[in-house]
Amino acid sequence: MAIRHILVSAVAALLLSLSAPSVSLAISEDANSLATSSYSLNQAQEIASAFRSVAQKVLPATVKIIVKRESGELSGSNDAKLPFSEYLPNIPDKDLIEGVGSGFIVDPNGLIVTNNHVVVKSEIGKIITVEMNDGRQFIAQKIVKDEKADVALIRIESDEPLPFLSFADSDAVEIGDWAIAIGNPFMLGSSVSVGIISATERYVSNDSKVFLQTDAAVNPGNSGGPLVNLNGEVVGVNTAIASVSGGYQGVGFAIPANTAKWAYTQLRDKGKVERAFLGAAISPLDYNETKRLKIPPQTGLRIDAPYKDTPAAKAGLRANDVLLSIDDRPIQSPELFRAFIERADVNREFTLKILRNNSDAPIDVKIRFEIKPENYVGIPVTEKMVKGGAHHVDKEWGLMLIPSTPESVERLGASGLQGLVVLNVIPGGVAYRAGIRNGMLITKLNSREIASLDDYLAVKNTADPELGVEVETVQKGQTNKFRLKLKKQTNATSEVKESEIPDAPQTEDSKVQNENNANEEQPSDENKNQPQEQPGEPIDA
Repeated sequence: MAIRHILVSAVAALLLSLSAPSVSLAISEDANSLATSSYSLNQAQEIASAFRSVAQKVLPATVKIIVKRESGELSGSNDAKLPFSEYLPNIPDKDLIEGVGSGFIVDPNGLIVTNNHVVVKSEIGKIITVEMNDGRQFIAQKIVKDEKADVALIRIESDEPLPFLSFADSDAVEIGDWAIAIGNPFMLGSSVSVGIISATERYVSNDSKVFLQTDAAVNPGNSGGPLVNLNGEVVGVNTAIASVSGGYQGVGFAIPANTAKWAYTQLRDKGKVERAFLGAAISPLDYNETKRLKIPPQTGLRIDAPYKDTPAAKAGLRANDVLLSIDDRPIQSPELFRAFIERADVNREFTLKILRNNSDAPIDVKIRFEIKPENYVGIPVTEKMVKGGAHHVDKEWGLMLIPSTPESVERLGASGLQGLVVLNVIPGGVAYRAGIRNGMLITKLNSREIASLDDYLAVKNTADPELGVEVETVQKGQTNKFRLKLKKQTNATSEVKESEIPDAPQTEDSKVQNENNANEEQPSDENKNQPQEQPGEPIDA
């Protein structure tokens, strides 16, 4: 028995020794797994702690903005219900509410930044109420706004300093950075959603606004609210979404903080936004052109036509000059270049590096920008057809037109036709928003052939203001039709004004829309399928 016991003990010891490595490995793997799990949990808790910290800092300075009718004012027949209003029975006077958006305080004395489209209905008979996260309510005392930047400034009065937010440098924002959107979606009160910066230079509208793109959830009611970083600093102002449903589908757009801060500062100090300008039609270069010029792809802009009495003309810029950089900053797109120029200091000189006459040796040109006059329409200095007063400026629609010649229609790809050449379009004007662009040939108005300026004025001055005018154009062999509204008292040389755009039904097409409320105006049916600005097409700067 003793021998048997010894043998059994020996075998057991051998088996234990043989299995020891695997047992120790298993123990080691379990320990590593536990350590990894603990590390991941700590990371998640740190991220959650950062989000909580941001929410605690930003929520008190984020406000709800409510646009109401006065109780005696009649509701229009086209008024739409607020989203989810049937589920929100306790909102006082909800039937009087015409719009809801967001905003954020930028000064402890009661200055609030929001979108222009949130408060655009703040006309006679409208009341703007600002509600803070703690329930306090204020009536807006003053509102100043800028349609082009889609930025508005609201002033409220408070007996004590208010919590406020600071702007970050949006030029330092990179794709993949955390992005936290805060606002009041669907009137549900302050909400926080988290995502990342999906793109930093996104162009999504006819007037070539430059946006940050984010996948942080934004919905109707988020417009005007802050998009912040992990420090609780504002990197953008939530403005629009791309959606086929009208709600969040993963693509949101925010005005960059640098643009919003620039517009806000001018609204605060001047009551309006002044923009510098170059004074030229410009267009991007295609890949083959950059290769021929031996410059990096997607860089450089071509001067199509400098305009008379502008900074471009005074600096000596010529048609076909290629702009490479400004103060050693590479020029990459018309939109970014124009955004840079709009904010340029008009009190100092800049250095443009350009290529001229197909040379590969850049030269420097000194230029001093100027404030762009209101309703400015440029006259190209190189346009030989503009002479003897032959051109016509239509300030109501924002067009400069000249009679066509056999040479000009051939150049426009419209040989055999006649009409009026669109020499320039005011960005943001009635014609521009409808889709009319430089280089189009207007051949018909209301189906009547147009051979002269007299024909153009005769049709326009006798058209029914309620129906507007159908404008038929040809460009590069393609025919398009646009319908433009008229003032009740038609005046071809009157000031440019906002066109009256009727509400349009939702479609299955993907669209970019402001999210402030269900009554947001949409493009008219006549123009919603018109082509938008294409790459390579000249735009004004």
